[in-house]
Amino acid sequence: MDTFLIEAIVLGLAAVNLALHLGTVRTGSPVLAILNRWSRWVFIAALMAGVYTVFIDPRYEFFLLFPIAFLLWFVVETGYNYLVIQSLSKSQLPLFPRFEENTRGDEWPSQSRFIHLKNWLRAKGFQRRQALVSLLGDHVLMRLSCYENEGRTMRVQVLFLPASRGNTVACLAFSSHLKSGEMVVTDNLFLPFGGFYPEHWHIERRPWTRKPRQLHQRHRERLDAFGEALAPFEVEPLAQVNDDQRQLEKINRELGFLREGLPEEGESRLTSAGKARIWQEIWTLAYLGKPLPY
Repeated sequence: MDTFLIEAIVLGLAAVNLALHLGTVRTGSPVLAILNRWSRWVFIAALMAGVYTVFIDPRYEFFLLFPIAFLLWFVVETGYNYLVIQSLSKSQLPLFPRFEENTRGDEWPSQSRFIHLKNWLRAKGFQRRQALVSLLGDHVLMRLSCYENEGRTMRVQVLFLPASRGNTVACLAFSSHLKSGEMVVTDNLFLPFGGFYPEHWHIERRPWTRKPRQLHQRHRERLDAFGEALAPFEVEPLAQVNDDQRQLEKINRELGFLREGLPEEGESRLTSAGKARIWQEIWTLAYLGKPLPY
């Protein structure tokens, strides 16, 4: 293939990838983020194939080397992800963090999009119940603001997560208890979990749905589909959240996601099966926008 054509393909892909990256940073759109990852993958594969064809051995055609480079990047990226998971498994970061009441005065970020979100919650009749925070020493892992509707039959958890370049991302989780004891949760969390939930929890994760109105509507549709009466929340959010975390830790230990007992310092807390599930979900969320089935 002509060198000029190879250079044009690589530069064109670089421009597309840069445009998608800037659009993702500016808007926080999960759709643009997924397109950006795919375009980066294609660009890197084209760059590797082009460099080899032009500078190392022109006997090998660009389009012959491209699929090889495409698969090679998959191995490199997923291998890096596995090393990150291994590091997390041996770190001091809690896998199921506990929360405490947030009295720091930093409940809501000051950006306009978060103010709009707070106003939307108020307009829908949700009342603030508690502000929570999870800490590791003096370091804030995440902040959580809890709201409930007037009848206390629907709870909204607004989870503020640190992002790159000092930014903050908000995720929402709508939850309701049925009179039968089942719990229905609809959220837009985009973080890989990989573990398991109790059987009476009905979880639907929709990382592509960033608008609170659409997520709220979807939660109401799911409640209508169950066709059962709702039970009001009787426990305050702090106690509920920490109890949920204990339940999750217990069931994931029983089902082989976590190792039994307390590991020594530097030992892995995740089993091989647990690491594999997180490894898979990192990829499916990043490139397909879909979590693993729970």
